[in-house]
Amino acid sequence: MAAAPRARLANIAGNGSAVFTACLPLVSRRWVSTSKDSLTKEALVEKIKASFGQDAQDQQIDIDVEKKQVSTAAGPLPLSPLFDPTWIQTRWRTRKEKAGKPMGRFRKKLANNAFARALETPLRRCANVDIILPRYFLQDFEMVKHPETGQAWWAPGPLSVELVPAPPPKQVAEGEEDDFAADLTSQESNDAQGDLATESTSTKSNEEETRPDASECRRPYRAPVTCYVLCRQSVMEHLDDPRNKKLIARLAVSRTGMAVPLEAVKCIWRQDMGGALLAMWRQTVVDALIARSCRSFDANKFIEPCLSWDQVATIHLRGCVLWLPAQGNTTHQYATFDVPDALYGRKMVVHDLWWLLGQAEVQRLRQASPMFADSELLVLKQWNSMSVQRLHLLLWRIHGYLARPEQRLQQQGVES
Repeated sequence: MAAAPRARLANIAGNGSAVFTACLPLVSRRWVSTSKDSLTKEALVEKIKASFGQDAQDQQIDIDVEKKQVSTAAGPLPLSPLFDPTWIQTRWRTRKEKAGKPMGRFRKKLANNAFARALETPLRRCANVDIILPRYFLQDFEMVKHPETGQAWWAPGPLSVELVPAPPPKQVAEGEEDDFAADLTSQESNDAQGDLATESTSTKSNEEETRPDASECRRPYRAPVTCYVLCRQSVMEHLDDPRNKKLIARLAVSRTGMAVPLEAVKCIWRQDMGGALLAMWRQTVVDALIARSCRSFDANKFIEPCLSWDQVATIHLRGCVLWLPAQGNTTHQYATFDVPDALYGRKMVVHDLWWLLGQAEVQRLRQASPMFADSELLVLKQWNSMSVQRLHLLLWRIHGYLARPEQRLQQQGVES
């Protein structure tokens, strides 16, 4: 007799909700949450009726929630407390609604801050350096099969360049330039948020625009075996050394608690992986900058040239400074520009493109974009767009990858 109610409970849970599984101690799942629509009294009553089925006379068994009775051929019977909708509602929590748009000036600024986005990424561990950091500060590598030999190789993952859509504009003809700009604009966010310090003039049409479809920019799935390495050029140089084979083998061994195939131990590491990574990032950044400086966009929509450093502080939605100085005035370390009277964004990162992108990529950028060919000082704006945020993060990633911390420590020691 005890098996029948137990089977009915399992039957109800399998009809679209795990509402009653907590009644069984062996299958209790506290982490399960259900939608509010499935936990209404009417919805629960319908599920209970469906689980009871029909009696011997092929009549639907009905329940009276108010009287807590079940109508049967033998007459009304008391309803078990396990089938009381009020008790079920108290036992199960509802699924929380998705967070809405950030309200308030500070929250809007924080949500649109690229550095805050970097710090919110989940924590991951680098096995060779033995350090745990947000995933943004690490480079992901996936174990893939070589298409010809079938041998396992370590390949860079997509997280660093994901959602930075930038089709090479050189493939766009002059007659199709307007269509290219329209397509790229359609990938932007639902609103630009203006200068979030004085914003409140966004139009209704801008609010109805949608963000780019993530499925168009994201891969359908990740590789089953993934590892993380500290995103530093010095670390990559050690891994590129053929004498450090133990460091390569340690990448897969560090996957605690997960199955690791035997191929992962003998996975091949490309000897010039550090240089290949840097070249990939630089090419992606240049393609994105060329696309964002397309002449068919509104004037200075994403990138605005400046005649002097004083003009940088007056730019609307300022994000970071793109600097193309004379060859003898380049800087190889961290540089910032201060805006003293600003409430938000008092410090702006200054990216020396000669050092950051290399001479070959800068020449390609200047040849493809008249804006960069005619200007020495430009400001990349901070739009409420995921692709623009990822572009800011990719620029900062290259900056941190090339930087030498020991040089910075030596400079601080001399100044002190």
